[in-house]
Amino acid sequence: MSELGLRLKTAREERKLSLDELQNITKIQKRYLQAIEEGKLEMLPGQFYVRAFVRSYAEAVGMDPEMILEEHANELPASNKKVADIPPRVQSRRATGTKKSRRFLALLPSVVAVVFIISIFVGVWYFLQDNSAVDEGIPKDQLASPVEGGRDNTALVPETEVVEETEEEEVEEVIEEEVPEQELVVLETRGNETIYEIFNASEFAFKIELQGKSYIGIDNRKGKTFHASNVDGGKTLTFDFTEEETIQFNFGASNNVQLFINDEPFEFPQDIVHQKVTFHFQKGVEQ
Repeated sequence: MSELGLRLKTAREERKLSLDELQNITKIQKRYLQAIEEGKLEMLPGQFYVRAFVRSYAEAVGMDPEMILEEHANELPASNKKVADIPPRVQSRRATGTKKSRRFLALLPSVVAVVFIISIFVGVWYFLQDNSAVDEGIPKDQLASPVEGGRDNTALVPETEVVEETEEEEVEEVIEEEVPEQELVVLETRGNETIYEIFNASEFAFKIELQGKSYIGIDNRKGKTFHASNVDGGKTLTFDFTEEETIQFNFGASNNVQLFINDEPFEFPQDIVHQKVTFHFQKGVEQ
């Protein structure tokens, strides 16, 4: 356990808060809170959010978050640290192709040696057959032409074994890439607004099904409004915001709304009628 984790855990226990209760307060998943206490910061969804999660934890247990971040800066990633880009797939494919070429080149001398040995055996066999025919007084031209002048000399022509060349096909083991499941991470809760980060998603599509009337407001937090009006129950709205980075929903009657994110049902975080939910989108793996 790290010094930072021990300090936060001690403050939590002094307030007699369980991890489940702290999860309800911070809206941060329990496994991430436990990882912070155990000093396993690499288990958090991204280094950029380590500081944000630690700040929320400290506030929830009555500690000064800025002081905590400053005193334990050596245990935390720098605030401007960027996550390394995932190497493009084309590099992996080139690497695979290079490995195949190397394996083929490694096998090439063996293949050449086998062909050379077979050629020697065939040559020796023909040479022995030729000498045997001469010893028996059979002209060589009759060996070369099994049918001549109406005479069938097939019996004089030695049967040759047909050497079938078999091509060894390299069977590649196809390993299916495991696609991580879409994940929503709570970054912050401010009054009736909850802010999320969406991970492992290649789309940013929403569907709204209304069981009753509700006001629905949608904007990108940069001044662009996509919807702002009351919608009657029984209607369904769909939106594709894949080209946007941030979308905020303002629901006047969230109890009448069923929200889907990329076809997955979303559960509202607060048990209140009027609430806002904001989503930050980072394109994840290809589907």
